[in-house]
Amino acid sequence: MKIRNRLSLEFTLLTAGMMLLVFILIYTLFTDYINQVFYARLRDRALITAEVYLEQDELTRKNFLDIQQKYLHTLPDEQSFIFNERNVGSFNTAPSSTVPPEIIEAIRQGNRSHFILEGQPAAGIFYNDNQGDFVIIVTARNVTGIDHRQNLLLFLCIIYGVVLPLIYLLSLRFAGKSLRPIKHINRKLKEIRSRNLHERVEVPQNKDEINELANNFNDLLSHLQLAFETQRSFVSNASHELRTPLTAIIGELEVMLSKPRTEAEYRATMHSVLAESEKLNTILAQLFELSNYSDHNTAAFRETDLTDMLRDLCMEWEAKGYPCTLQAPDRAVSIKGNPVLLETALNNILKNAFKFSAGLPVKVQLDTDPGIAFISITDQGIGIPEKDLSQVFTPFFRADNARGYPGSGVGLSITEKIIRLHQGSVQVSSAVGVGTIFHISLPLRSTF
Repeated sequence: MKIRNRLSLEFTLLTAGMMLLVFILIYTLFTDYINQVFYARLRDRALITAEVYLEQDELTRKNFLDIQQKYLHTLPDEQSFIFNERNVGSFNTAPSSTVPPEIIEAIRQGNRSHFILEGQPAAGIFYNDNQGDFVIIVTARNVTGIDHRQNLLLFLCIIYGVVLPLIYLLSLRFAGKSLRPIKHINRKLKEIRSRNLHERVEVPQNKDEINELANNFNDLLSHLQLAFETQRSFVSNASHELRTPLTAIIGELEVMLSKPRTEAEYRATMHSVLAESEKLNTILAQLFELSNYSDHNTAAFRETDLTDMLRDLCMEWEAKGYPCTLQAPDRAVSIKGNPVLLETALNNILKNAFKFSAGLPVKVQLDTDPGIAFISITDQGIGIPEKDLSQVFTPFFRADNARGYPGSGVGLSITEKIIRLHQGSVQVSSAVGVGTIFHISLPLRSTF
């Protein structure tokens, strides 16, 4: 069942239940009101009966005739009972055998004024007269009340039967109107394929859940677009990096086979092929290494001192003849991580910094904030064009101005994965001809 129909049905059922409760309450209150009015009329009839039978000797003829005229306007199936002090019927009214003595006594004591007698409403009063104390009971059939109740019940049933289908139809319309943006989103998503991931769904103006859903879908499409572009870039760059040594190998072998060669020429060609094969093997090894860094692999994590690690790395590079300056606290800056992986990540950045700096010093700085360690590595190299900054961590990507330098473009991808594995982040800022700065942040206290 579609959401539109289900919402309409649920709302209609809820409304039906509420209307039923309200109608039952209305019918109950109306019935109680009708009964109370009729019991009041029965008590009035009992009083008139008492005046007709008991006050005749005390009234003027005119007053008696007025009361007698009222008495003659009886209710449907009306019966009157007059009981004396001994609970015996008097004045030849209706047979008294049908009235239980306990009811008569309850009326006399003032504990009861109305009841049901042989299926009909009845009311009684205690009447004190100069002839004695009497109990007068009047019973009748509430024809008018029954008609009113039946008419009300019929009216409520008609309203119930007419309003519910109308509510369902209106619910369908309003539910359809409310869900229309979702239909538009659904239709748009069906149109979006890998070739047009740049398109976005229309975001409604209302700041509601549908607006939030549309924004979330657009964010998802942005991530998908970035993933597809990264994949295309990866395939293109990987193909280029793999094709270069393969092309060189094929070219060397074709030249070698084109005519007979001397032993020295064969040796030179074989050495060249071996060198290109080693490059190819290195690229494949880096690819394998890149695939091994899983976001869920946190084995061998332990307390690691970043101060000592950076100091050792700088000393190693200075021993190779590359100037490296370190600014770090005199105390230990420890995080929970894998020291081998962290050293690989930092060393990849340092290797790039020295490779593109042409012997100029590289500056390494370590700072801390509450809960965070900040590492910045600054070089004075060729810089990265602004258009390429967003792709520096893409596997096999190499900026145009870096293609003349050795390397495969995998190192920074490995670094980014390792830093992310440690719940950290790495950003880069650069200016062509000025240099590049890598900013790394790592949590000082992490739970894995």
